[in-house]
Amino acid sequence: MTFVSRLILVAVVSVSAAVIAVAAIAFTASDKVGEEIERARVANLLGTLRASTEANLSIGLLLDQISLLQPRIEREKASDPSILAIDIFNAGGRAIYSTDRSVIGEEVSPGWIGRLSTDGVWTEAERGDTVFGTRFENDLGVAGGISVTVSDEARATRAERLGLDLFSRTAMLALAASLVAVLAALLFAYIVTRPYDRVARILSGEGTTSIDDDSIAQLAEETVRSWRDAEARVDRGLGQLGALDDAA
Repeated sequence: MTFVSRLILVAVVSVSAAVIAVAAIAFTASDKVGEEIERARVANLLGTLRASTEANLSIGLLLDQISLLQPRIEREKASDPSILAIDIFNAGGRAIYSTDRSVIGEEVSPGWIGRLSTDGVWTEAERGDTVFGTRFENDLGVAGGISVTVSDEARATRAERLGLDLFSRTAMLALAASLVAVLAALLFAYIVTRPYDRVARILSGEGTTSIDDDSIAQLAEETVRSWRDAEARVDRGLGQLGALDDAA
């Protein structure tokens, strides 16, 4: 493999590796940002529902008397296709309101009840989905909890779509960067090897130096002159030997 070929190979591999590494970092960062955005969005929804529930409890209503919560959670679910279910349950773990009306009055997951001791938003993986939840309180303390079940499939679909888009863009960018790297390598090789090519032409008798040539080219020209002078001396010596032979 020639010097130029090795240089092009190194340049293309280096540039492609850099582009792929940047794309991988961008994908990871984007996926993480997407998760954080989803968490913030669901946390905001939980905060809104918690504030509304606690406001009604503070005026003396019981949880099962806040009838506006049912249409409210149904609207929230309808507005976001990634939400699979929203449940509001009492401290005993019984669902009072739910977007799945068939579970109203049923016991919620025991894990959710245990999370009522957690202040703030909690998360729990459940059958391939993610459940976000928080508690709400009344004057006596913890009165129940709110859970929002989000589809992990929707997140995976977004990640897959992002990955495919990023892959196509990365491929095009890597190709363009490789072409630029090849041109740059050829230019660099031309600049680096030009003096040696000139020397090779001079030594082979195909070129001569000019006033602005570098020192190595001038040395090559001096070498060629030395060769010629040596050849001339050899020719003269041979001529003299021939003359002596003739005289003898």
